[in-house]
Amino acid sequence: MVFIQLLFFALSLMLTLLFFLYAFGHYYLLNAARSYRTPVLPERPTVRPNVSIQLPVYNEKYVIRRLVAACAAMAEAYGIDKVTILVLDDSDDDTVLRVDKVVEEYRKKHFKIEVLRRDNRGGFKAGALQAALERTEEEFIAIFDADFVPPADFLVRSLPYFERNESLGIIQGRWGHLNQNYNLLTRAIGHFLDAHFFVEQPGRYAAGCFQSFDGSGGLLRKRAILDAGGWRADTLTEDLDLSYRMQIIGYRILYLRDLVCPGEIPPTVPSFKQQQGRWACGSLRNARKILPGLLRDRKIGSKQRLQAFIHLTAYMLHPLMVMSFLLSCLSVLLGLNVPHSPTANALFLAPISLFPASVRGLVLLQDLVWLFLAPFIALCTLAPWVSLISTLKIQGLPLARNLPSLFVLFMLGIGLSLSNMREAGKALFTNRTGEFTRTPKYADVKKNGDWRNRQYQIPLDHLWILEPAFALLGFGAMGIAIQHSNFTVLFVLMPFALSNAFVFALTVAQSGR
Repeated sequence: MVFIQLLFFALSLMLTLLFFLYAFGHYYLLNAARSYRTPVLPERPTVRPNVSIQLPVYNEKYVIRRLVAACAAMAEAYGIDKVTILVLDDSDDDTVLRVDKVVEEYRKKHFKIEVLRRDNRGGFKAGALQAALERTEEEFIAIFDADFVPPADFLVRSLPYFERNESLGIIQGRWGHLNQNYNLLTRAIGHFLDAHFFVEQPGRYAAGCFQSFDGSGGLLRKRAILDAGGWRADTLTEDLDLSYRMQIIGYRILYLRDLVCPGEIPPTVPSFKQQQGRWACGSLRNARKILPGLLRDRKIGSKQRLQAFIHLTAYMLHPLMVMSFLLSCLSVLLGLNVPHSPTANALFLAPISLFPASVRGLVLLQDLVWLFLAPFIALCTLAPWVSLISTLKIQGLPLARNLPSLFVLFMLGIGLSLSNMREAGKALFTNRTGEFTRTPKYADVKKNGDWRNRQYQIPLDHLWILEPAFALLGFGAMGIAIQHSNFTVLFVLMPFALSNAFVFALTVAQSGR
């Protein structure tokens, strides 16, 4: 009994300390972001360099025309003779016909626009970008995913920074949202993305830490890509991989918060779950690939190495959540003392005298430790909320009006832990690259529900079996905990059980047509 009690205490303490690490990362970047200032735009260069706008496309028939039109407007603003638009079309449906039609229309309008098609999808997006790189003669490359609508002045506002700084490898713009008001889910996901672009990106830039190219809405120096080894397909997040390799050899990334590139937000839980799973797997594959060498490199400062570790392993939070939930369930089922303070014991009528004499000393020690850590646990729990509220404040959005979408984001953040844990396991314990699963785009930014009548719906994932099972396990453990006046553990069990039930319900309702 004493050994089991001690084991659970040690595991709980280890999980708490790991959560502290990621909470520290939140607060550090939040503080650093306060000192971010958009660099002053240099004067336009007298000689405008040539630019290749590259558009990776795979089965995007709903958005291809909108994308090409936006890039054509960008070319006009910068100079048609200086811009080549290259559609990297890996499609295997009637998107091919739409691409050819749109490209032909703009050729007749004297735009320099081409289509690059490959025999197969080898390397997925990274493979397409590498194939394009090998035939690119332009000095700079702008990349936009199919669901984006870049502003016409994107090149005009970004390219002058490269002339002033030869070590600048990437300029990343801020993602805006075309359809944030589509439904409550898109509003919630919009807050999630805003935390990255209003806190994490400016914080890393201001603090001089490693940053990321986000795969779209960016401008890259071709020489920097080549020096870093080109695009590689050994992870599912080739953008994160390239940006770290580029920065390790001395290139820098400039983040322009005021340069907004709007894109679509996934309007359904299955599509968001699939997108997050790809990001989780890709981020942790990069951690496995990059961190061993980066952490040993003494030429990189301690601050940069610590933040790189937190950045690349951020999706480990989801396996940690699942472990915390399972540990709480087991402690309840085994009748063990779980983390709660002497004050909580007195309040919830679970005095130490109820425990066997053999473990009373250990229980008292645990309670004292948790009492000491309680303020830090509270700060750890609040960390993501502080970041989200800060993004609302920066944008001048009222908190009260956004509480429903913040609550949905809270449910998603916990409810996706099972699916992201599965992807984390793939990244860390297998060598299979896996398939790059695209996020469906529907070009429907106003009419609620129209996505149901579109193609590219995501079928029901077999993981749906685990989500209700974990929800039922949580509700059962809650009943036992309440029966034994162990109310503190409900703070872990209740959110996890409710979130898994929430995600399960929406996954079933929104899968397929």
